[in-house]
Amino acid sequence: MKGVLNLDISESREIPDDLQYTKERKPDVLKRITDRNNRTFICHIEWQSQNDKNMAYRMAEYAVMLYRKYRIPVKQYVIFMGQDAVTMKTTIKHKNLRFWYKIIPLKEIDYKFFLQSEDPEVKVFAILANFGNDDTETALDRILNEVSTASDGDLAKEKHNNQLRVLVQLRNDNVKHKFKHMISTRTFFKVKDDAFYQIGKEEGIAEGKVEGKVEGKVETAIRLKELGCDVELISKGLNISIAEVEQLIEPLQMGI
Repeated sequence: MKGVLNLDISESREIPDDLQYTKERKPDVLKRITDRNNRTFICHIEWQSQNDKNMAYRMAEYAVMLYRKYRIPVKQYVIFMGQDAVTMKTTIKHKNLRFWYKIIPLKEIDYKFFLQSEDPEVKVFAILANFGNDDTETALDRILNEVSTASDGDLAKEKHNNQLRVLVQLRNDNVKHKFKHMISTRTFFKVKDDAFYQIGKEEGIAEGKVEGKVEGKVETAIRLKELGCDVELISKGLNISIAEVEQLIEPLQMGI
């Protein structure tokens, strides 16, 4: 090392020479792309909801493995879904190593960009984007309407609403609270046309008895609670006090 490598050494210590590092890497998205200019490359995308201080090294590992296997250019992107500021480094700069990849924060993209798509699977990402000059309720209402209109049938609507429920957890508490209220309201008005709701209502009216009315309200209140409606919303829907609602759904809360 001193003579052949011409190293000026003041101290030398042994370190483990076993560099075996076996770990299976499964990229989130991996596609072989040929663009309109007939350029072929590997497109590698990772979804990230939190900052990772080792992200640059993770992406570099992927890059080396992909270059070694496919021997064509590799383009790499991290799509950041979180609402925090991005603190991850995108470059590695050493004397014998230069590496970089690109981070795209969804919160910096106008939410209307995603709503332009005809595909509800794309529209749902608007929930993580920038609402711009629109207030939260206006933006959420538009997103829910657009996703619902683009969905093919009730099953698809429920699927995409569930996707929105998952993604909105990455937003701040204010957006999550407003979204929960809006989705519960929409669910309630849908349930009003449900046969179960109608049976409970009709039983109370037909029998003309307090017992029948109470029973119908109990069933309806429990049904609405199971569908995710909050106590305040059930109170307004059944036109009874919040205390009465809590009393009606008490058997459900006790696990009876």
